[in-house]
Amino acid sequence: MNALPRLQLSGFGLRQYRLRLVFAVLVLNLMVIGLAWQSLTQSYTQSQAQATTATQNIALLLEHDVEAYLDKLDLSLKGIVDDLETHRTFISTERLAANLQHIAHHEPHLEYLAVIDARGTVHASSRSTPVAAQNLADWEYFRRHRDSVQPELLISPPFRSKVSDAWVISLSRRIKDADGRFGGIVLAQIRLSYFKALFSNLDLGPNGAVSLRDSALGLVARVPDLDGAEAALGSRTISPQLANALKEGPEHGSYTAPTKMDQVQRSNSYRRMAHYPFYVIVGLAEEDYLTDWHQDFTKTALQVCAFVIGTLTMLALLLHAWAAREADLTTLSRTEHELRTLLETAPDAILIIGPHNRISHYNRQTLQLLGFVGEELRDQALSRILPELDERYDIQHRACADLDLWAQGNGRPIPVSVSSTPLSTEQGPCVMMILRDITERREREEALRLASLVYQAVGEAIIVTDPSGKIIAINPAFTRLTGFSPEQTLGQSARILQSGRHDQDFYRAMWESLENTGSWKGEILNRRSSGEVVADWLMISTIYDENNRPQWRVGMYSSVTAQKRAEESLWRQASYDVLTGLPNRRLFLDRLQQEMSFARRTDTLVALLLIDLDHFKEVNDRLGHLAGDQVLVETAQRIRGCIRATDTAARLGGDEFAVILGGIKDPEHVESIAQSLVHALASPHHLSSETVKISGSIGISFYPTDAEAPEVLFEYADRSMYAVKTGGRNGVARYTPPDPDTPPLMLI
Repeated sequence: MNALPRLQLSGFGLRQYRLRLVFAVLVLNLMVIGLAWQSLTQSYTQSQAQATTATQNIALLLEHDVEAYLDKLDLSLKGIVDDLETHRTFISTERLAANLQHIAHHEPHLEYLAVIDARGTVHASSRSTPVAAQNLADWEYFRRHRDSVQPELLISPPFRSKVSDAWVISLSRRIKDADGRFGGIVLAQIRLSYFKALFSNLDLGPNGAVSLRDSALGLVARVPDLDGAEAALGSRTISPQLANALKEGPEHGSYTAPTKMDQVQRSNSYRRMAHYPFYVIVGLAEEDYLTDWHQDFTKTALQVCAFVIGTLTMLALLLHAWAAREADLTTLSRTEHELRTLLETAPDAILIIGPHNRISHYNRQTLQLLGFVGEELRDQALSRILPELDERYDIQHRACADLDLWAQGNGRPIPVSVSSTPLSTEQGPCVMMILRDITERREREEALRLASLVYQAVGEAIIVTDPSGKIIAINPAFTRLTGFSPEQTLGQSARILQSGRHDQDFYRAMWESLENTGSWKGEILNRRSSGEVVADWLMISTIYDENNRPQWRVGMYSSVTAQKRAEESLWRQASYDVLTGLPNRRLFLDRLQQEMSFARRTDTLVALLLIDLDHFKEVNDRLGHLAGDQVLVETAQRIRGCIRATDTAARLGGDEFAVILGGIKDPEHVESIAQSLVHALASPHHLSSETVKISGSIGISFYPTDAEAPEVLFEYADRSMYAVKTGGRNGVARYTPPDPDTPPLMLI
């Protein structure tokens, strides 16, 4: 091989190079500083947005908690009013006082519970020790109840209790006498310490704050407590930002402002309760929720400084390295001989293409590959051996890599892979070109193409992956079955088919089988391109290379979804009531066994409620079975509306329903649910022809306190239900084990 042309390392003045390099480094540093500042700004905005979202969520949670507590107290007041208006002549003062004391005992934050007669005198109260006589006839809320016929709930501003000197608010409801006139009020006083205890459980950071204000924005409760007139209970001092926010969104909103009470800048959110005259206001202090941002600011500043110092240091090193550039040029000349030796001994054919696309140099492998000898290729045009490349490419100004072409050898065409790299030499631009014989690769590709034609024509869905699970091929049947096109799958992981319905144990067993036996088959839930989850039958086989290592895995799919859906339909027909959609007796018994097992593990109770509709037969006889079916459907909906999502309601047959309440710790909770069921079942049914009114009789038994066997639980609940039937219907009875001093059934 003749001497190769000497490489020329073009250069320019050191001063010009230094100026360009310094300018580039300065621009880079300015870009980094700008990006860092933008990132910090975005992080600051995101922290504020997260704080606003957090306060909104906490305010919503507090609204629900406070409303739930007030709903519970109001329900107790309504119950007392209903008892007095319905059974006034049968309730003695002692019994009424005992009932009030019982309610107050279960409400530790209840300061006082009393019934005030029409003259303003305390008729009965929750205090076991009598207090000084007090007349409430002049009390504002007493007069409002007396002068209004509406049975509304009135809530007072905060005031100090005359007995305990604690801050309280009062809830009161009007009582009607037997003639419908004003008969007094029932009054409950709540200690404001309840709200402070509720607010203190929140994690708002060292400087967070939460407050409760009435509809006139008077302060009812605040955590933490502060001194000063602005922080006193009843104070209406608010920030201008809150006032403006309330004008724009009176129901709920967010704002950022320093609190007038302590001058702490906070991100605040407020919510007005839907059913009570209160605002819940929650604030997170900036110095708390921006702590991480301040740390990021410091860290980013240090990193930017380090980057600037580093780039300046690298600039100095590069300038120093450039100074040594000229010294390296001498080394290149010494390596020319070594380069010539490497080219001669290279396993691939190497050519040097000079001006006008003429072959100027080549190595020994070029002659062996193309079948030429001696100087036959010297100064020949490149088109002599690569006609396609010479016609299609300006090889003097572009590089190519692994370009498959046909080389024209001495009497026969040869498939070659061509790579070229432009070079600059003292004689001008040239190209170094490498030719590699790919005859064997072409033969393998042809075999693979034939195999591809075979699996493309197969009717079964086929997918081919590499050992890591990356999809490398699918056939048209796969696209027809799954909806995934080659553009969506090739190069992707086979996990795109996973439905999320199988746990890790399922896939662990599959891979163990593939690793040990090279194959796996079974039923699997897959996801279609539409998002639908279907059942497929999958068979996976492994293809190994010459070293017995997994090379490909081939999967064949067939759908079994239709069979699964038929099985599911049969199961649903066997387990659910067709008319109401509720579980039938079979599924109900299975759920009961599950709840009993859970109760044994958690030491809780299970309540069984049997419900029989009163006068339902009259609806069927008078209006027909279609009307009766409509009543049954509405009854099922009402029952579901009175119980939790985790509870089970079922139709056992005819007009008989049942409910399972699991995880019960307090039986009184079951009684309140039963009463709500009685109330819901007694509401009128508005049918197409007319409005009918029926009711429900409910019997209750508990596991394991009443019985441990399901059939005995049913028997006891059935006895309780028929006790209600014989006692006048439309009520609830709980089974009580026989006792010499008490009846076996207790009406609630």
